[in-house]
Amino acid sequence: MKVLVTGGTGFVGKRLVNKLIEAGDKVVVTAREPDGLSDKVTFVKSDVRNKKELENAFRDVDVVYHLAICLDESSPDLWDINVDGTKNVVELCKKFKVKQLVYVSSSGVLGETKTPSKENLPYNPKTVYEKSKMESEIIIKNSGINYTILRTTIVIGPNLIWAAIFEAARKQHPIIGSGKNYFHLVYVDDIVNALLIVKNSKKSYGQIFHIASEDTPTYEDVYRIISNELNVEMTKKHVPLWIAILGSRFYELKCKLNGKKPKVTKMRSSIDRLIRNRIISIEKAKNVLGFQPVYDTRTAVKETIKYLKISRLGYSDYDIADISRIKEYRQLKSD
Repeated sequence: MKVLVTGGTGFVGKRLVNKLIEAGDKVVVTAREPDGLSDKVTFVKSDVRNKKELENAFRDVDVVYHLAICLDESSPDLWDINVDGTKNVVELCKKFKVKQLVYVSSSGVLGETKTPSKENLPYNPKTVYEKSKMESEIIIKNSGINYTILRTTIVIGPNLIWAAIFEAARKQHPIIGSGKNYFHLVYVDDIVNALLIVKNSKKSYGQIFHIASEDTPTYEDVYRIISNELNVEMTKKHVPLWIAILGSRFYELKCKLNGKKPKVTKMRSSIDRLIRNRIISIEKAKNVLGFQPVYDTRTAVKETIKYLKISRLGYSDYDIADISRIKEYRQLKSD
C-alpha cells in the first residue's frame, strides 16, 4: 500500500512513518525539510499551502495521513497552514481518488468538557488554533471523500515542551488556579497505534473517534505524578488565575512591541489549556476500532523521562530531577 504523510517529520508524524515502513508500506512524506527521515521514504519538499508543490506527492497514493499543522497561536500563518492547507489536501485527495483521508484533530474543538464527552457534541472552540481545527473538520466532513478523524487530547511525549514542563515542576513552579480541572492526556505512541488501526479500515470511514488515555487526572494530579517521578517535592503554591492571565497579556504585548516571538508556555492560550476542564470518552474508539490505550498518565510520564534522559542527552546515569543543562534541551530540535 502507498501511504502519504503530510507533516511526516513532526512529533507524531516521524513515529508514524517508522511504523508504516515496518508494516511494509511505501511511504511518501511531505514537509519543508527531510529532517532525518529514513532513506526508505520518498520525500517531497512542499508546503501544504502550495497546492502545486503538494500535488507531486499524491500520485498513486491509497491513504493520506494529514498531520501538517501550525500550533503557534502567535503565528500569522496558523490559519493558512491549518485551514487552507487542509483544503488543498482534500482537493488533491478528490483529484487523485485517494481511498481514505485520515486527519488528526483536537478535542479542543469541543471547548471545555467537564464530563467524558462523546464525538457528537456541538463545536465550541475557544482559541484560534482550536477554531482552525474545527474549520478543517468541517471541510473534511463536507468533502464527499472517505475520511477518518481522530481527535486527541493534549499529547504527552519526549519533546522540548514537556522537557520544559518537567523543569518547571523540578523548580516547584506554582499551580495556576485551583488545579482541580480535568487534564486528560494521551501518550504519543497511543496516537500512532490508533492511526495504524484506522488505515484502510472501512468501518472507520466517515467517522470521528476520540483518542486519549484510560485515566482522567486533574491538572494537579498530573503535576503530582511528574513531581513524584522526578523525586522532587511538589509545590504547595497556587497563582490566582487572573494574575496569570494579566501576566501573559503583558508578556505577549512586550514581545509584540519588541518584535520577539513569545514562548509557547507563557502565552495566554497555554494558560487556557492548563486551567480548562478537558475530558473525553474513548468508548467509541474502543468498541468500534478495538483501540486500547497502552499508557496511563503515570506510565506516559515515566516513558517521557526515560527517553529524555537516555536518548536526548545520552546519559544512562543522568538524573532528570537534577537538571543542570536544561538549556541543551531547549537548543535541541523538537521531533
